[in-house]
Amino acid sequence: MKRLAPWLLASALGLGLWPHSVAAQVAGPVVGRPAPPFTLITTAGKPVRLADYRGKTLVVNVWGSWCPPCRLETADLIAEAKGSASRGVVFLGVDTTETANVVRAFVAAKGIPYPQAVTTSTSEFAKAYDIRNYPTTLVIGPDGVLRARHADNILPRAQLHAYIAAAQHNESAPLVSAFQTQLDALLDPAQYPFTGDAASIRANVLKAAEAIAKAGDLQDEAMNDAARDHDLIKTEAEQQTLRAAAVAAFAPVAAGDADLALLARLRGDEASALGKWSDADAAYADALKHAPGDVEVLSGQAYAVSHLGDNARVAAIDAQIAERAPSYASYTTLGRALAKAGNVPAAEQAFDKALALAAAKPAALAWTNLYYGRTEAAANNRDKARAAFARAAAAAERIEKTNPRREWYVEQAQEATVALDVAPGARPALSLAPWTGPDLPGSIASTFKYRLVLTGARGAKVTLAAAGLPKRWVGSFCTDRVCAPFRTTVVVPADGVKIVEFQVVPTTAHNGPANVRIDAATGGRTVATVATLVRV
Repeated sequence: MKRLAPWLLASALGLGLWPHSVAAQVAGPVVGRPAPPFTLITTAGKPVRLADYRGKTLVVNVWGSWCPPCRLETADLIAEAKGSASRGVVFLGVDTTETANVVRAFVAAKGIPYPQAVTTSTSEFAKAYDIRNYPTTLVIGPDGVLRARHADNILPRAQLHAYIAAAQHNESAPLVSAFQTQLDALLDPAQYPFTGDAASIRANVLKAAEAIAKAGDLQDEAMNDAARDHDLIKTEAEQQTLRAAAVAAFAPVAAGDADLALLARLRGDEASALGKWSDADAAYADALKHAPGDVEVLSGQAYAVSHLGDNARVAAIDAQIAERAPSYASYTTLGRALAKAGNVPAAEQAFDKALALAAAKPAALAWTNLYYGRTEAAANNRDKARAAFARAAAAAERIEKTNPRREWYVEQAQEATVALDVAPGARPALSLAPWTGPDLPGSIASTFKYRLVLTGARGAKVTLAAAGLPKRWVGSFCTDRVCAPFRTTVVVPADGVKIVEFQVVPTTAHNGPANVRIDAATGGRTVATVATLVRV
């Protein structure tokens, strides 16, 4: 059982790589039955209720800015939201793990047109919909019935469109793919006959356990592959069915520490899949009696205990994992657990160990610094948070341009920095990072492009000016479908975040990097400055 491979987060407690193998999800609302009611508050401070959407088809996307699959599907969600609005389809985003400021920064950077609500991973909404996997997309028909519940990103967009079209007719559309057929076959109980003597049963239990783990690995590998879309919830239910059969057959014949440890671990995984956290904790504790220090078992126990709300125990278990399997990921997990338990100084020490272990890996450095910064931000250590996000940005720019994580981490580092400055009435602040994603209208091809983010009080009028450019070079500010050379004036919108595509247009040869600066001024007074080296 893998607790969390490094880049996803389980109920705001784990790390990265979203946990297909953490625990099979079989609880939660059932497709074809009325959707559980909810009341949420948007980032604009407005309450939204399920009842408000009666008569419309509602798409609820539960996401987090830290989640690569969430970021991957964002463009398709935006396109579908815009394309289906005229047909009575409405979208609502829900972030259960982050603050409203982080959400505002992400929404502004991506141009998301639909409202966003912020709640917690322990809220009534998260419990009612059993939110364990990120992203999770819910499609609720005009009749208030849940018509689709899709965990993991939805690729391609055609699948989301099919869910919506069916829901509009008060029907549910299945997900059909060759990859899902492969997973169904792998987890088919008929392949694992738990009959015969003890040795035969033991052999098939081991094969079944391996198949359950392999199904999780295959789903992890398929994250970026539109051709391998699948039904995670169905697959996890299949994993659970196979696991339950294995437990029932193995219990009467298990003998010796290895058998008893495996049986107890399977029972822990089963209880965890059902959301029976105390039972899972007890089962993992039993497994550890027979296999002391087993990292997989400890990881499962930490996941269960996190749902019991015992932060100190989670930190203690994570410390054992880091000691037995030291890595940047295990020490980052420990750092986050210690911070949640209230021991920020110890958390910082764990993060520092993680950074030392990640030193030669730019992607690992970026990922670790992002969590380091988020931890400091949560502790209101703004200067330390800003420094960690700056380190994350620097590491991200060292990642190979062919690696999709480069773009993810560049964006996340900037969004996290912006979130530190988004507050009602805040003074203007600037953030600059390499441009990612599609260009804004009016953008010029073959230039150096940056995402310039201005934050400030709603309605503030700010003049942006470029300086330090080599002779006859142009600094262009593109926003609101207009590009202006060298200087422009913008107004901060209601959400406090303004996105500008800043382009450096080299019109002459230049030796060495150019130190370009952007100043923000109000009332003729410079209030914020940001600079970058343009490497020619």
